[in-house]
Amino acid sequence: MSTPLEIAISNSEEVVMEDEIRQILNDKPNFNFYYGTAPTGPFHFAYLIPFNKLIQLAEMGGKGTILLADYHAHLDDQKTSFELMELRSKYYEECIRGVMGPHAKKFTYIRGSTYQHKQDYVEDLYKIAAKVTTTRAKRAASEVVRMRGDAKVAELLYPLLQILDVKYLEADITVGGIDQRNIYMLGRELLESINYQKGAYIFMPLLPSLKGGGSKMSASDPLSHIRVTDSPESIKTTIKKAYCPAGDLEMNAITSTVRFIILPRMGKIEIKRKEKFGGDIEFKSIDAFEAEYKDGKIHPMDVKQAVTDTLIDILEPAREYFEKHPDILEEINSTF
Repeated sequence: MSTPLEIAISNSEEVVMEDEIRQILNDKPNFNFYYGTAPTGPFHFAYLIPFNKLIQLAEMGGKGTILLADYHAHLDDQKTSFELMELRSKYYEECIRGVMGPHAKKFTYIRGSTYQHKQDYVEDLYKIAAKVTTTRAKRAASEVVRMRGDAKVAELLYPLLQILDVKYLEADITVGGIDQRNIYMLGRELLESINYQKGAYIFMPLLPSLKGGGSKMSASDPLSHIRVTDSPESIKTTIKKAYCPAGDLEMNAITSTVRFIILPRMGKIEIKRKEKFGGDIEFKSIDAFEAEYKDGKIHPMDVKQAVTDTLIDILEPAREYFEKHPDILEEINSTF
């Protein structure tokens, strides 16, 4: 049986620091944790990777906060205007609630704009801004913020606000994508100077693009991802075309979906096959699944079908919400 620490850090790309997380789990049964996302582009299914981790931490007794980082969405090259902030934040929140399913009620949802302008927060922003060079701020933001040419002041502020969120959301543990690493590592250098702990971090991997080619999944590339509001027919078509080389797990978005999304959420995956190809087979272990796939004992098309069926089920609550609120989805889609 897995220990609480093993569950907490399972599937992570990197953990900072493992001993600190162990101590938090041992000493604080009601520890606080948070995850933040800026409502910029279409909400796609790769978000399920960190959200599965949030569900695991909540089931361990943690109190989770999900930050809709609306100010950040504007600081990042004005991807979201002030006029669109609330619309996109509402869209993201409903997408999150949908993909979380019955777990959604376990979390607190908060907009960054509800506290990031308050005096204490702004004063702390001034304090850490005085300590960070433009070179360091740019390096911290480089994996997250879309910089074109000379960095804008807003793009350099972005990582500093994200660092402060750890303090103002009182996080013991922060969950983020591995692309957030540089920001939070700068935070470990700064947070103690504003009277807060360094924080512990669980960085989750990024899902490869469905197109292949070695790139990560991107909200800006409609061919690389699946929106959580996509119809079952659209999901089937997209996955059918997805890069999934036989026997190869490297940068394989389909097998990565099994590892990082389906098994953590469902606990198993059932692959249906004709009797002449071995009949149906069920996997509860990612190691067993990947070993069979690498040995060529499972056909990519059978895996694609299993992934398609499971994703359609997982995304159903979000899809149904927007089917009942087509005006919101139509307005949102017109902004991307």
